Amino acid sequence: MFWSRLKEVLGGASPREPRLPEEQEWREALAAVPILQGLEEEEAQRLMELARHFLSRKTLTQIGVELTPRQQGVLALQAVLPVLHLGFDWYRGFHEVIIIPEPVTRRQEVQDEFGLVSEFEEENAGESWPQGPLVLAWSELQQDGDWDGFNLVIHELAHKLDMLGGDADGAPPLPRGMDPQQWTRALQGAFDEMNDQLTREEVTEIDPYAASHAAEFFAVCSESFFTDPLRLRAVYPAVYDQFARFYGQDPAARYPATRLLAGDPGAQG
Repeated sequence: MFWSRLKEVLGGASPREPRLPEEQEWREALAAVPILQGLEEEEAQRLMELARHFLSRKTLTQIGVELTPRQQGVLALQAVLPVLHLGFDWYRGFHEVIIIPEPVTRRQEVQDEFGLVSEFEEENAGESWPQGPLVLAWSELQQDGDWDGFNLVIHELAHKLDMLGGDADGAPPLPRGMDPQQWTRALQGAFDEMNDQLTREEVTEIDPYAASHAAEFFAVCSESFFTDPLRLRAVYPAVYDQFARFYGQDPAARYPATRLLAGDPGAQG
């Protein structure tokens, strides 16, 4: 199990008690994250309040690392971005975020259609369980925050949102007024399309890991929604529309014009 392997790797490392950011550190943290630029002042204030709530309500266990208050702020601000308009209650059901230095490698066994079992090693930068903690590798978290299509903390917290509906299956509870059939039609259609592309050995516009499972499709596309919104909107417009309704946000509207003018590949469409 991943948790057993994590304990084995970290050995006797002891958690550290973090000091929470002060007002100036919150402002510095907000300014340091590109994907948070473009928020209206009211939204920025709400985001900081949610981030404060996140750090005060969730135990931040640091094992083998020591985040500065500003770094904690950067992490918390990105963590609460998905629930900016959903509300903090959508992060119910877990109480601890564990930060470890590096991804943990674990051995996996896979049985094929003929019953043959093969082993391979898989590197895990993050992990989440229903009613369990969130585990995040600091080496990967330090790369988060840009308009590049990847964001570990958003990915893992998308799984937490998904699990509110039971198993992680790409079908989280939907806010009032959303049509579950439209959600399923949009996401299943895009999921099938991506798998068809991979079957034809074509390059996908979105991380192909999304095609491995419906839960990963939701999590990977959530990363893309917040960090590469123009690409997601261009490739899977129906998915983008459903996510805009679900998250109550339109990240494409705050995508920086300077990157558009520079011909950023992710800004096509």
